[in-house]
Amino acid sequence: MSSADRNRGIDVLKLILAFMVVGIHANPFRPFGHTAVLLTGDGLFRVAVPVFLLFNGYFLQAAVLKGSGWAYVWRAAQLYVLWMLLYAPLYWTNLLTRTPWQNVRALLFGYWHLWYLVGMAMAAALIVAIANWSSRALTALMLLTFIGGIAITYGMAWDIITPNSAIFSDPLLPARNPLLLCLPFMLAGFLVRREAVADHLNTSWLQAASALGLALVLFETLFLENFAPNGVARDNLAALGLAAPSLMLLALKGRSMVKDRSLGDYASGVYFIHVAICAALFRYTDLPRPPIYIAAVLGALLLTWAIRRAGLARRLF
Repeated sequence: MSSADRNRGIDVLKLILAFMVVGIHANPFRPFGHTAVLLTGDGLFRVAVPVFLLFNGYFLQAAVLKGSGWAYVWRAAQLYVLWMLLYAPLYWTNLLTRTPWQNVRALLFGYWHLWYLVGMAMAAALIVAIANWSSRALTALMLLTFIGGIAITYGMAWDIITPNSAIFSDPLLPARNPLLLCLPFMLAGFLVRREAVADHLNTSWLQAASALGLALVLFETLFLENFAPNGVARDNLAALGLAAPSLMLLALKGRSMVKDRSLGDYASGVYFIHVAICAALFRYTDLPRPPIYIAAVLGALLLTWAIRRAGLARRLF
């Protein structure tokens, strides 16, 4: 989809999801207690990344059709390197105190939220390599990797699986990685476009499925918190398999097409920039979470406006 042919519903949804990602990192509901954080940052807001990945797969399919699939992968890799360099002032001192393997691991998985870019790039590369597979084969791989991620997540939640700390610096990484999180959702988005799935579904049914999916996300979060020894699974919730595709398909049903790419730029800007503001405020202030959230959102929006004014949006986003 070119800048002259953009679905406003997609861009609006992406901006809302970007605000949710800020909520994961600087939850404004923390003053209301553990349950409020559980239902938002560890629950409802976790729908954001899977929906972003679905759209990545959706647009990757268009790139593959045009013969530019590898260019898509290269662009994702470039963005990862660029943003890792921009964030280097926040993490470079940590590299000096770690072993070479720890540094390789840190760069491979990305700084904080940038794991998303490297994970998406790796998953996109695999999809491009197997893009000529049948839809049935791709669906099987999608289900296999999605179920694998859920199985590992629940295994860790119930102390059946213990991550190897020499490999995984973050205990979430055994499931939240290119193969078991990025790949299944990107494959789903890829297949949605290939098979024109949105054209065959009713908007009312998608609205009901979205509401049910989000309710199940909250239920699953509470269930894990109350019954699993290690608590909430976070990124690999089973209910996201319904909630995320339903929301994505609902946005695709929108018919309002615009030429302006500003909403998409602001969504990307909020996602990429907010962590720098959060990190600075966490490190140098004792502000509570609500003002940190507001500052992160407003600061990211302001910096995105400046980036757009400087004509750098296409390079950075």
